[in-house]
Amino acid sequence: MSIDSPTIPPESETKSSNKLLWGCLIAFILALVVFCCAGSLIFLPLFSDFDPLGTNLRGRIEEYLPLEYLEDPSSIPGMQDFLDENPGSTVEGTPQPSFADKDAQSAQSLPLADFYFNDIDLAFSYPVGWDIELDVYTVTFYDPDSFTYLYMGEDTIDAGSTAEGVALDVLASVQEGAQAGTFELYSSAPYEVAIADDAYLTLFEWVDEDGYYTWAYDLEIVYEDSNLFFFFSGEDPDEIAFYGELLDIIASSLYRLESTAPDSNG
Repeated sequence: MSIDSPTIPPESETKSSNKLLWGCLIAFILALVVFCCAGSLIFLPLFSDFDPLGTNLRGRIEEYLPLEYLEDPSSIPGMQDFLDENPGSTVEGTPQPSFADKDAQSAQSLPLADFYFNDIDLAFSYPVGWDIELDVYTVTFYDPDSFTYLYMGEDTIDAGSTAEGVALDVLASVQEGAQAGTFELYSSAPYEVAIADDAYLTLFEWVDEDGYYTWAYDLEIVYEDSNLFFFFSGEDPDEIAFYGELLDIIASSLYRLESTAPDSNG
């Protein structure tokens, strides 16, 4: 049995094919060079004073779009309004506002307003713009820019109760709901307020069974047969000092309402 050998093309046909491939490659290279040169002649006037074609292309474009907008897009008319309406949009060189930079700010800079809590005949300051949820003998203020809130109210207590004792009961309750080994008490000490002689402040953090982190200030104030509490809580540990300062400001603003106080809460 014989095996037929493949047909070998004539030598002349092979040379012709090679010449065609080389010709296509040379034509492509020439076209690329021409394109680059032409592009340089067109775009050079946009970024320099060199105008080899004498077309004054830069001047014609600047009639409709000044080229300084390329360096600072935020200077385009209407661009800043667009960025304000679309916070996710960014422009290089234009810093975007962050979450109030509370770790670098002082709580003294927050604008405050008076809140008249007629249910318990007390008034105190609160940050302007915070959302308010009012209930019987309690009120909650929510920071609209974060998950931080201030829960304030009044409870009746047993005779002989102290602010420290109430604070320790709160700590025990939080520890009970926290995941084992994740509760941390940072500070626990008497506190001074103008409306009472017995006040106690604690600062602690915990992680619950679902892995959710929380910090909290708990201020307990005992006077007469009542306990006044301020529970300040959030989820960003970098803001603990900021809100601690804010709690001091709010607590120092506490005063008893007189008969001339406004008739409504808020």
